[in-house]
Amino acid sequence: MALSFDKIVLFGDSITQLAYQQQCGFCFGSAIQHAYCRKLDVILRGFGGYNSDHAAAIVDALVQQETSEKSKIKLMVVFFGTNDSIIPESRNHVPVARFKDNLRYIISVGERTGAKIVVVGPGPFNHYQFIDTQGDRFDCDRCTLRARQYCDAAMEVAEECNVAAVPLWDLIMADLGWKEGDLIHGLPDGPAETPLNLYLNDGVHYLGKAYEVEFLNVIRAIKEHYPELDYERIPEKLPKWEDLTSVEVLKAAIE
Repeated sequence: MALSFDKIVLFGDSITQLAYQQQCGFCFGSAIQHAYCRKLDVILRGFGGYNSDHAAAIVDALVQQETSEKSKIKLMVVFFGTNDSIIPESRNHVPVARFKDNLRYIISVGERTGAKIVVVGPGPFNHYQFIDTQGDRFDCDRCTLRARQYCDAAMEVAEECNVAAVPLWDLIMADLGWKEGDLIHGLPDGPAETPLNLYLNDGVHYLGKAYEVEFLNVIRAIKEHYPELDYERIPEKLPKWEDLTSVEVLKAAIE
């Protein structure tokens, strides 16, 4: 039937869960939904606080839930690592080697159903902004250097598995004008005010500028690696209204 829509699944932690939050300004989820309107359904599966251990534990059930004879997952955007990179003393920490194994497993589950995969690596962390908004209740258990390490690890897995990759740590830092060799923004021995304040709302979660970097680069990755899923190449479902000379034309289109 013409009204059976295949899907894009956005699978991640709280950064994905908040991807439709209007207060952020530009919304990653809304932008993806708009691009694929009448073409593919966009399913948000973001789980605040989850790490890649949690993701690997639920991915089989998630994929099964979204797969039927009439509707398949065409693309999964997989975005974990932000919580995995917490200091080892935290119960949410996942060592790099296991993080990479988890990503491999998640990719394999998606690919078994025929889905294409975009792996998104975690973005930077802003120490003083986090302290200002969260106080010391988390003992500042994050660091932008660890976030970068997990972003790099995610990119290594994506290359190994031959899937598309979006290294947000590098891309956000480049967008704010940083280049290798410059002082790394967001470290505790740096200034309290950094350009990252315009990209993050609490040192971790995203404002519109960061979500826009994610959107533009996810779309770029799709165009480069999976051109058949480029939103500009996928036809809309059902005829345009100006082509509907009668209701019978519409009924015929869904038979």
